[in-house]
This record gives sequence, structure tokens and C-alpha cells, in this order.
Amino acid sequence: MSFPNYITLSRIIAAPILWYLIYSGYKQAFAWLLTYAFFTDLIDGVIARKMRRVSALGSKLDSWGDSITILTGLAGLLVFEWELLKQYGLIVSVVFALHLLQLLLSLWRYKKPSSFHTWTAKTAALGIGMFMLITLHFGFYEWLFYISIGLLIADALEETILIFLLPKWEHDVKGIYWVLRRE
Repeated sequence: MSFPNYITLSRIIAAPILWYLIYSGYKQAFAWLLTYAFFTDLIDGVIARKMRRVSALGSKLDSWGDSITILTGLAGLLVFEWELLKQYGLIVSVVFALHLLQLLLSLWRYKKPSSFHTWTAKTAALGIGMFMLITLHFGFYEWLFYISIGLLIADALEETILIFLLPKWEHDVKGIYWVLRRE
């Protein structure tokens, strides 16, 4: 296993600690460890490309790490910012349903979760990560919430379309534009 994969693995290993911090009510410790997890998400792929250690294993680990980090971050937001976020429950539910639909379609078509790593997905992850971290560290900003929601919707829609465009499972697809240019 390569060094970048260990970075990604550290993000996955942080998840149980983050869940313990949620359960114990340690908001600040949770916010800082989540900051670490999002930071490792930003650097693991860059380091893998610089070291020329990009691999299918790294891509799969990164996808699992992304999902675990986002779900854990959302769980922390729901616990630590419940009163604030419950007023946006319908919007959050729609976005969750779109991503669940994308996951189910991927499992149906490929028998495993997608690992496209599109530019839209990367941008959405950055947006939701910034939203979570800013909310946990500094407070809620409605404009940032709506930007994050828009990015997450665009990501879910693009990845759903890619499932129908790509007959076989692929990792590290840049996006619809690049897939259509190949054909």
C-alpha cells in the first residue's frame, strides 16, 4: 500500500473517533478532527498524482473515505446544530434521496458504488466540507448552505447520468463532457 493510501486510510480510521466525539458531545474536538479528515481528502489525491501512485485501490479507498467523512460530518451537524438544520429538512432530504438514488443505480448497474471522482463531485465535496467546517467553527451562513446544496444536486445528477452513459465501472472520470468527447 502506498503513502497516499495511508493518508486516505487515516481519514477512514478517524470516523469511529468522530462518532465517539458526537456521542460524547465534544463539538470542538469533533470540528477539529473533521477538519483534519477534510484536509486529508484534499491532499491524498494530489500526493498520489505527484508520486505517480494513483491506483484503483486508492480510488476505492478515497470513495469510501469521502462517503464516510461526509456522512459522519452530516451526523455531527445534525447532532450539534439540530435546531438550526431541522428548518431545512425538506431540502436536505431531497439531496439525500438524490445521492441514495445514484448509489442504488450504481449498485444495480455495476454491483458496486461508483467511483467517478468527477470535477463536479470534487467541487461539491469542497463546498459541503467548507459549509460543515464553517458552521461548526463559526456558525451558520444561509448563502453557503444554498451553494453547497446546489453543488450536491449537480453532483448527484451528473453521476446518475454517467451511470447510464458508462456501460462498465470506471474510476476517475472527469465528467460528462469528457465522457462524451471520448465517443
